[in-house]
Amino acid sequence: MRSRLFAIFGVALLLLAGLTGPVAAAPDFNEDAEAAQNPYITADVTVDGFDRGEMSVGEYEDDSGEIVSLPASVVKSEDVDDIGTGEVNPYTFVASDINFSDAGAFPRDKDSVSALDASEWSTDTSSSAGSMSVSDSETAPGVDAVSISTSSQTSGDTAVATFGNFSVTSDVEKRYLQAVMDVNTLDSGTTLELRATDSDGDYVVATLDSGATASDADVIGATTGEGFVFQEQVGGLSVQGSGDGAMGEIQSIDVHVVDGNADIDVSALNVQKTSEWSFGAERVDSDDDDEFETNTIRDVSEPGAISIHDVSTMSGEFDSAEIAGITMPMEFAASDLDNDSDLVDVTFDEATNYPSFEWRQEANYRLQLPDAYDLSYANAALEQEVSVPENRYSVVEIAEGASGTDFEDIDSWTDKSGSLSSEGTTVELDSTIQVGQEIVVHESVLVTEDEKSAVQAVGGVGQFGSSGGGILDMILSPFGAIAGAVGALLARARGVI
Repeated sequence: MRSRLFAIFGVALLLLAGLTGPVAAAPDFNEDAEAAQNPYITADVTVDGFDRGEMSVGEYEDDSGEIVSLPASVVKSEDVDDIGTGEVNPYTFVASDINFSDAGAFPRDKDSVSALDASEWSTDTSSSAGSMSVSDSETAPGVDAVSISTSSQTSGDTAVATFGNFSVTSDVEKRYLQAVMDVNTLDSGTTLELRATDSDGDYVVATLDSGATASDADVIGATTGEGFVFQEQVGGLSVQGSGDGAMGEIQSIDVHVVDGNADIDVSALNVQKTSEWSFGAERVDSDDDDEFETNTIRDVSEPGAISIHDVSTMSGEFDSAEIAGITMPMEFAASDLDNDSDLVDVTFDEATNYPSFEWRQEANYRLQLPDAYDLSYANAALEQEVSVPENRYSVVEIAEGASGTDFEDIDSWTDKSGSLSSEGTTVELDSTIQVGQEIVVHESVLVTEDEKSAVQAVGGVGQFGSSGGGILDMILSPFGAIAGAVGALLARARGVI
């Protein structure tokens, strides 16, 4: 008899275990519900050392060396009307701040030789009263480069740096003259020429010149700055020089600095490839037809960062690249927080004296910008959408520096109800966000029964509760559902035993 009772209780416990599984899980609140409150910190986030071979967008290396995910999402728009806001092309970086294996792989047929090794270059200042130097440098932490600079040059002076430890003898016209560089100094009236030269004195040239038109095919740029990219087929450039007028081969790359001083850092150089590097694709509306066109970024003649709509649009040479700094607009929203009652607590109390509303939603959220060496932020602000009419908010308040304090124990609040505006607008609650410091948002909002159900519609109980039976009903209902069955089993057992 006793063993049969134990068996019956065992069956009941198995039923309970099956039904209580979802109750133990802690789901997110339904941020898409009309009455849900989903405040967020918006910021431009820069991740240093973004390793495309090891990381996905939104990940970074924390101070212990672990790759972790930011509790945030990238703000990305698919609406052509948002061009220019930074949301259509949200991933921003400087082309010369990328460490990729192809950057220093030239010449490919000499394993121990690289054009980014200063010791491989020679200089000639016989036509200059000044001096020239070639040295090893970096365009960003971890991004190797070769620095070429002159000093004390004036009008009529020419200094030349040469890399000649290679030979291209076939398909010369199909090869690309490629360079990525930072231009640190370019004196007024000075011209810097990047030449691909053959053995009899013919050459093709790309120029840096303050008087040039930056968009011309043979121009690298016309000013100083970071991130210049030049890529042009040898066959598409005019042959100059003292030879036979044809580029039958290429035996050197020469940098001529003429009539003044220049200082450049070259982080990628090649004249062997028959294809270009693609630094990604940007979405544009160049013909104002309200439709996206895609522009693949291969040349950058204006200095500064470039922005693309997806890092996957970068060419294969960058699959394992490390970008010294990639910046993205991100939102650290309440809906992105872990399912932890210390971070999110949404409860419902019965609303008295409000005939149109059955419930008062009490929402508490603990938001933070993570602090790490590899992270930096700009333009941070605490915002939210006013999701219901303004008069339904009875409390909107924040508490800064509340780390480790339970929601119910926080006693130093700053009222933000005056920040509210009409329903459907986005408002700023705070613009003095401190990195690494928790900021708590508390909001009390009148809601209907349907709105309450919608906020809880993700399933389970998790953070949600109510004093009017909501959480108890959800917890006890599975038990009640089987209570009759268990009772019946026990009654039957008593009758049989």
